[in-house]
Order: sequence, then structure tokens, then C-alpha cells
Amino acid sequence: MTLDDTAETIAALANLAEALQATGLRLDLDEAGGARATRDELHQQITDYLIPRLRRIDAPLLAVIGGSTGSGKSTITNSIVGTEVSVAGVLRPTTRAPVLVCHPDDLEWFARGEILADLPRVGTTVDDNADDNADIVGARTLKTVTVESLTPGVAILDAPDIDSVEVANRALATQLLAAADLWLFTTTAVRYADAVPWEFLHQAQSRGTAMAVVINRIPPGAEAEIVDHFEAMASAAGLSAITVFPLPQSELVDGRLPATAVGGIVSLLTTIARDSEQRAQIVAQTLSGTMGSIESRVVSVTMAATTQREVTNELGDTLEANYQQARSSFEADISNGNLLRDEVLDRWQELVGTAELMRAVQSRITRARDRLTGFITGRTSAARMVQGEITSTLEQLLVDHADAAAEATVTAWRHLPGGRQVLADDRSFSRSSPDLAGGVGAEIRAWQGDVLALVGERGAGKRTTARVLALGVNSIGVALMIMLFAQTGGVTGAEIAVGAGTAGVSQTLLSALFGEQAVRELALEARRLLLERISGLFDADAERFRSRLGSEVGSLDSIDDLRLALARFERSR
Repeated sequence: MTLDDTAETIAALANLAEALQATGLRLDLDEAGGARATRDELHQQITDYLIPRLRRIDAPLLAVIGGSTGSGKSTITNSIVGTEVSVAGVLRPTTRAPVLVCHPDDLEWFARGEILADLPRVGTTVDDNADDNADIVGARTLKTVTVESLTPGVAILDAPDIDSVEVANRALATQLLAAADLWLFTTTAVRYADAVPWEFLHQAQSRGTAMAVVINRIPPGAEAEIVDHFEAMASAAGLSAITVFPLPQSELVDGRLPATAVGGIVSLLTTIARDSEQRAQIVAQTLSGTMGSIESRVVSVTMAATTQREVTNELGDTLEANYQQARSSFEADISNGNLLRDEVLDRWQELVGTAELMRAVQSRITRARDRLTGFITGRTSAARMVQGEITSTLEQLLVDHADAAAEATVTAWRHLPGGRQVLADDRSFSRSSPDLAGGVGAEIRAWQGDVLALVGERGAGKRTTARVLALGVNSIGVALMIMLFAQTGGVTGAEIAVGAGTAGVSQTLLSALFGEQAVRELALEARRLLLERISGLFDADAERFRSRLGSEVGSLDSIDDLRLALARFERSR
């Protein structure tokens, strides 16, 4: 691989890490937990290990000692080094912070924080008492210790338990193992068959991580039997040949195993440290295996994210359908005469006169116009009362339909995947927003202003100005509103007898003033303006559902970016 190739691979990996980080998997769907873990682990491995290692292929090799609770990792670490660098004891979990031990010549590489960049470093010496440093060494702090006994070129890291009772310890152990060039998996003679360690062994194998196994505390005479059994299990599990270091059960001296017990491990690490070619081969194996595992891991994340997007779309489609139904129902209600009841009809009849007048209107338009002029002229306050009743009726109608849309959405979401999580038992979503009720009156009054402006514009011609002025813009505007609420499918010229001819009076009056064609155009425009404002109110009420859905789900637009980032990485390899 040339320098240009390496640079492109590093850039592609950085791009992939960004795409992974941006991929939302917030809904608690069946596959979400595993996909989140895969996403986070891969993102971390790219930034913690792959990019730094590609930048410095010749950097010191990192061997991570990781394994089960109580397997003696810290004791083995101290025994390899020949002095106490990591606290060992009977309390579990013992390792509160990971301890990285290296030769002083290698400290600069590990201390500057390219490998495991998100872990703060605390440097100590072998003379420091670990308990004295307990307050400054947190669980996510990397404690670095330098010793002359290690050969430059290899560092060892004592990691927390992979099966720790503490979630943070397990997560940190996973992160550290993903940053290892070489994994020294540590277990015991009584626990090597446990399920959790084998999950990690399979994972390491699938990612091509170079590894060896340390089986600690083997009873006298049982070494061959246990090693043979472990190797048989590994073979049956499809794991390739693994080097096994059996450690006999031994009396500790100064908290450490005899040098002969860990001699094989020390020899391996020393050989690797002194042989740059072997070290490079191990690094290349782990790098290649890890990068080879990226595609399948990204695909699993992408599939889970795609499911999240499909579920989110279904929730969103249900929301939009319910509010569209509310718009359609509202539109039907303003056209079928339902609004011309009770107070609205009473106020309008007060404005235009008695029922006898309303019957007389049917005779001749000119006569009707003259009679209506006599009744309506100067009755602005009465027209405003009708407007007020229309506002109140429309307001209640809209809130009722918005309530129905909200309740239908909540009911549907509670039965759809992810819906309950998005709602989070917030009962306020079962009804329309208080902001809707607070703003609907102003919007309807604004629409009435639009209608009056239309009437004023239409009456600006010389032939109609006098008539409009005589009747009053407010009264004519109210007549247009009344006629609008009694028509089906817009103005067709057919009069609908609602409320003892109320709509007929309105249309007769308006036709006398403007002509039938102009009345059609006025009614259509008034209707359009009303529905436009009402649609905005419904949309604003639905927006709180959209906002909650967006905040709970996060961005799912990055799925395509993730696919593109993976394709770029594969090309760079």
C-alpha cells in the first residue's frame, strides 16, 4: 500500500466514522440494541485504533490482557512486568481503570493520545501507591506506567472484566479489546467454557484480531486435559489455531506468579518486540481482519436504520392522514349548512329582516335589493354580531376536528412500533394544542377581514360603488359568508334553502350587486382563503407531533451517507 493509498483509506475511514455517528437508532425496536452496539463499537474502533494505527504502522504494538472476572489479569500483568503496576485483590471488580505498561522509550506514542483518544491519560510510576491515586484515576482514565523490564516495541494493557457486573467496565473492556493489536485472552481452569468469553473469542476471530489464550490456575496434573479440551472447543467453534499458555496453580510471591509460570508469555512479547518483521505481521493481520469485518458491520447498522426510517415514515404517514381527514371533514362541514344554525342564523335574520321579507326576496332582484337596502343600511353593529357568531362557530368546529385528529393519531401510534416511545405517555397529545384554541379566533377574524377586502375590491367599480356603500361592506361581506356556508362544492348558481331561505337571500342580494359570475368568483376565493388559513392551523397543531417524532427518532437522512461512506472505504482498500 502506497502513502497515497493509506491517506485515502484514512480519509475514507474518517468519513465512515462521521456517517456512523450521525446514524440515528433511537427507537427501541427489536434489532436496535445490537445495531447501536455495533455502530458505537465500530465508530470507536475506527477512531481509537484503525486511523491511528494506519498513520503509524511502525508504532509500538499494544497487547491487551482481557478476560473474565477473577481470571487474574492484574496478577498476570504484574508477573510479566516483574513488579506491581496494577492493583490485584479479592474484591470484584478489581481493575477500576485500565493500566497501560510500556518501556519509557515508547511512552511518547501512548501518552500523546492517538490510540484510545477519548481516554484521558494519568502517568504514574511503579513507586506510586495505586490506592493513593484512586481519586485521580477514574474508570475512563488510562493509567500509563513505564518500566525498564519491558522490551521497547510492545506495551501491555490490563483491561477491566469483559463480564463485569458494572456496565461501564464491560463497555470499556470492549473498547480496549477493539484497540488491541494482540489480545491475550485470560480465563481460568474452571471458567474457560463460560458463554461470555466465547462470544468475545468469536468476535475477535471474525474481526481477524491476533490473539493468544492464557488459562490460569490449572490444578496440578490437569494441564494437558484442559488445554486439549479448550483446543477441541475452539476447533468445534470454527476458531483457527490459537496459541494457549497454561498457567499452573501457584503460590504468589509478593502478589506475583513465579517467573517460570509466565515465562512463555514474556518470551512471546519479547520476541515480538525485538522482531520488527513479526511485529509488523501481527499488526497487518489485525488491521486486515478488522477492515475486512467493516462491511458486514456497517450493513447490519444500515439495515436497522432502514427499519427505523420505515417505522418513522409509518408514524408520520398516519399523522398526516389523520390531519388531512380533519381538513376534509372541516371543509365538508362549512359547505353543508351545518354552520347556519342557532345563533348564526338568528343574528342573520335579525340583520336582513323578517321571514316575510325573506320570502318576498324571491320575486324580483331589483325589488329585493331595494327592500334589503332599507333594512340593512347603517346596521354595521348587527353585521358585526353575525361575524362574531360565525367566528365562534368556526372556532369550535375547527377545535373539534383538531381534537379528533389528535386523538386518532395517539390511538394509532400506541398500536404502531415505536409509537408509545415517541409519545412517552404525554397525555397532552390526546387533544389539540392549547395554542390552537388561542390562535384560531384571530385567524378566522383575519379571514373575515380578507372577505371584506374582497367585497371592497369587487365593489370599487362605478356601477356598484353606490350600492355597496348603501348596504355597507360588513353587511355584504356577511352575506357572502352566509352564502358560502350553504353551498356544496363551490358556487353553482343553485340556491340551497337553509334556514327558511337564508342562503337564497344572500345569493339574491349578492347577484343583484355584482352579477352571478362575479358572485361565483367571490365565493370561490373566499372559500380558498378560509381553507388556506384553516389548513395552516391544522398544520401547526400537527407540527407538535412531527417535532416529537423528530426529537425522539433523530436524523435518518444519514443512511444514504453511510452507504456512500462504506462504498468509498471499500474502494480505498
